[in-house]
Amino acid sequence: MSYSISEFFMAMFILLLASAITKPLAKLTRIPYSVLLVLAGLLLHETQDLLSLPLEALTNKEVTHDIILFVLLPTLVFETAYNLDISKLAANRLAIFVLALPCVLISTLVVAAFISGFTSLDWHVALLLGAILSATDPSAVITAFRQLRAPKDLIMLIEGESLFNDATAITLTKILVVSFAFAEGFWPTLLNGSGLFLLTLGGGIICGWLLALFLLLLLKKMPDDPFWEISLSLLLAFGSYLFAEEILNASGIVATATAGITIASKAPLPISRKSQQYLNHFWSYLSFITTASVFLIVGLWMDLTLIWENAAISLIVLAALWLSRAFIAYALIPKIGHLQRQAKAIPIEFRHLIFVGGLRGAVTMALAMGLVTLFGNETILSVAISVVFFTTLLQGMLIGPLTSHLGLKERDINDSIACAELTLSTLHHSRKALQPLLKSAFAKTGAPQELSLKLLPMIKAQERQLHHWFSVEVGPIGLWNRLMLRCASIEIGYLYRLFDQGLIRGVIFEELKNSLDEQMEAIRHQYQRPKFSLLPKELSGLLHRARIHITSSSQKLIEQEYEMAWARFLSCNNVLDEFKAWTEDEEIPEAVAGSVAKIWQGWLDSCETKIVTIEHQQPIISAQVQRRLLRNYLLTAQSEHLQNYVQQYLISEEDAEQIKEQLRSMET
Repeated sequence: MSYSISEFFMAMFILLLASAITKPLAKLTRIPYSVLLVLAGLLLHETQDLLSLPLEALTNKEVTHDIILFVLLPTLVFETAYNLDISKLAANRLAIFVLALPCVLISTLVVAAFISGFTSLDWHVALLLGAILSATDPSAVITAFRQLRAPKDLIMLIEGESLFNDATAITLTKILVVSFAFAEGFWPTLLNGSGLFLLTLGGGIICGWLLALFLLLLLKKMPDDPFWEISLSLLLAFGSYLFAEEILNASGIVATATAGITIASKAPLPISRKSQQYLNHFWSYLSFITTASVFLIVGLWMDLTLIWENAAISLIVLAALWLSRAFIAYALIPKIGHLQRQAKAIPIEFRHLIFVGGLRGAVTMALAMGLVTLFGNETILSVAISVVFFTTLLQGMLIGPLTSHLGLKERDINDSIACAELTLSTLHHSRKALQPLLKSAFAKTGAPQELSLKLLPMIKAQERQLHHWFSVEVGPIGLWNRLMLRCASIEIGYLYRLFDQGLIRGVIFEELKNSLDEQMEAIRHQYQRPKFSLLPKELSGLLHRARIHITSSSQKLIEQEYEMAWARFLSCNNVLDEFKAWTEDEEIPEAVAGSVAKIWQGWLDSCETKIVTIEHQQPIISAQVQRRLLRNYLLTAQSEHLQNYVQQYLISEEDAEQIKEQLRSMET
């Protein structure tokens, strides 16, 4: 049955309206957004005939399968991959590989064994159900982890698992279908499927990587235009998927994931900050709409009669999924934790959340619809919908209460201290902002003086509270940790200002930020603190450094090392200046303050030594780097000056670009 464009857009309009209405309800009721979306979809399903809602286009298996697999899924996968923290991904690559490949196979075999052993379905259907149900959708647990400030390595494990096991599950299902069509028996199917799996996976990786490199080349060569760059990102996300699937017969989802990761690894992109912001906001909104549409479609497809008929099989499948998830959460995850930077196993409370967070979503729905279209077996779709519905509803609802029961929502003392420190910093900044007004015309009314005096008792109250926490509750070690975190935050902020002013390149800022972020994570979660080498170039993972050595000339390496040394020299100086001021104001014990200052002074001295060495050994390269950075600084200042006129509507964007071009031509 074919549907008109108007019917399709009416159906999508209803989904958009439902997602917009449900969002504030989720905040009001504190029910997880995903759960409310599924219930809203179920309500639409039950009232579709009564209210004559034009939703037929989304209740057709072929249409819905294509929408999820060719529209929604590439969007979600690319957005997730594009926003990945590449340094965390590299640090946890082994653990993510284990979760994405062996764990998917374990889940597939456990579910297949249960179905084949306890139901009348044959092993072909059992394996297919196992494959499509192995893909997780952990959005609810990731949201909970971020609210709890869980270790970023742990969040990356769950995000990476979701991204890559989606690709593995889709590829595995596709291979099983092909193998069943051309082979007989279990072992021939296994052998043929293994070969096809590797070819399909490899083809997708190569396709996504090459297309992403081509896009990066275009971004470097073409003039900056946010709308053109957004269009290119869309073409990459969907083009990599379609090219791999339709032309190469490879894995489209692997191609899209690889393309997104390749783009993320090159961050910041060779585009302006304004264009980068446009691009980020665009993909964030697409992700929101796509995620909402997926959960609404799950509810819309709830056929309670068919689900009741297959309730026994669904319960067996749920038991198998929970068993395999328990193995991953309680047996495998602790071992993986010891393979990474953690000095101790992941806390049992977080493992409880990992177990409960094994929800199923879009991938399972799309694959089930595709299998029904191929084989005509409604049981597969019924079981898949039941599992997606009940894991989203039951496990999604359990996240909040479980978090409260485990005591994870109670505010940690370090969070309270960080909030008080920020409040105190804001109050001091407010007083400084009022100083010029004390000598202005406003001073005649006495208003600035009055406001300034009101701030004083508030400042004193925050200082007393911080002094109590530092002296009574956290002790010298806790105080040392807080000072280290605060200094690292100050340095990251200063490095960003250098980048924003054009005094350092984006790649230098990212390298230094990632290294400082690793230091902060180690302090927060009691990992062994990684060494911040005396050579500022040694900041990222082994693979990244190897890539730099292979692809860069020795001159570029020296330039990068020199720029990093200068950036850290300036930022460490800034940290020490600020540190001295607020340690005196807040009466920090001298022994603790001296220990922290010694670390930054050591980094400062090492950077100064590195700068002097490079300038002595490579004077020409040093001068070239300084000229380039100052030129970038000048261009940034000119651009910001012109942008002020644009924002005041005194000149147009086109006029500003023409003036910039004229200034560039005057320099050459």
